[in-house]
Amino acid sequence: MLWFDLDNSPHVPLFKPILEELSRRHVDFLLTARAHAQTKDLLEMWHIRHSLVGIHGGKSTFRKIGNLVHRSLALALVARDFPISLSVSHGSRSHLMASTIMRIPYVWMNDYEFTEKGLANAFADYILLPDLIPDSRAIAAGFNMRKVIRYSGLKEEIYLNTFVPDPSFRSSLDIGSSNTLVTIRPPSVTANYHNTTSEDLFLRCLSRFSADPTVICLIVNRTSAELALIPPAMRAKRNIRILDHAIDGLQLLWHSDLVVSGGGTMNREAALLGVPTFSIFTGRRPYLDEYLQEQGRMTFIQSSDQVDRIPLEKRSIGMEYRPGNPGLASSITDLLLDIHQRHSRKGPKAMPRTADT
Repeated sequence: MLWFDLDNSPHVPLFKPILEELSRRHVDFLLTARAHAQTKDLLEMWHIRHSLVGIHGGKSTFRKIGNLVHRSLALALVARDFPISLSVSHGSRSHLMASTIMRIPYVWMNDYEFTEKGLANAFADYILLPDLIPDSRAIAAGFNMRKVIRYSGLKEEIYLNTFVPDPSFRSSLDIGSSNTLVTIRPPSVTANYHNTTSEDLFLRCLSRFSADPTVICLIVNRTSAELALIPPAMRAKRNIRILDHAIDGLQLLWHSDLVVSGGGTMNREAALLGVPTFSIFTGRRPYLDEYLQEQGRMTFIQSSDQVDRIPLEKRSIGMEYRPGNPGLASSITDLLLDIHQRHSRKGPKAMPRTADT
């Protein structure tokens, strides 16, 4: 049995096709999740069975450490009655620690080289990274390369391969075809990588875009703390809306004319879908975002002057999407099952093959 833990909302679409692939192959798995951002709502929207364990620790470092210990123990209690041979997550520290306590082999997925990686280097058995991140970058960032295995492409391509545009999506949000839809994700104020400059850029974007009455600014926040960044007078504007329920995020991005985000995953999704994408992330830049900028798919915004130069215009939105990396979910499932079988047989620990499409 495999054990997956989803501790943030982007992990739900990420693991959804892998869980579906495992179900098709009749492989048992346990799924736990943290009540943070839209994680629970998305799991319920897609009818994915799960056990909800713990909450986010907040912004305080002290509380984060306490929450790490508490959730790790709670996860171990949930999993203790299951015959688990392998644990997998995309950066869940509490899941890693619970699995370490229970002596369960661990696959730690990640795609941001500057994340805190001390626990993964020390306790994970495998670190699964996109092959687009050069070895030199991963080494400089401090990854234990003896544990690193690779997969082809970007993690967002795992689930973008199944995306089919819904022509009725805009009308479901009561957004007319004549409106210019700007989807905006605020910077995460509770993240370890948060930089307050992103907050200023976020407010500047809202001020500029909402000045046009034909524009609808749809804010997709993770937590209430991010909404607190917006002054009441700005929140009262009729063309500034706050998404108040879980929706299919890929449909929203596809039907947007412009996407501005303080987080990496949403930016990469939009860029890969071909939507004009602007990052107001001002922390240490992920290599994958730099890669997309070099391809002309994403633009970094670092100053108010750059905000004022963002082209604000409607785009032609078609109803056909051609995925760029078919078969990725299946190849990663193959890789995980290869690792799982090695440990189930209790054979010698060896590095598995790299996931290729």
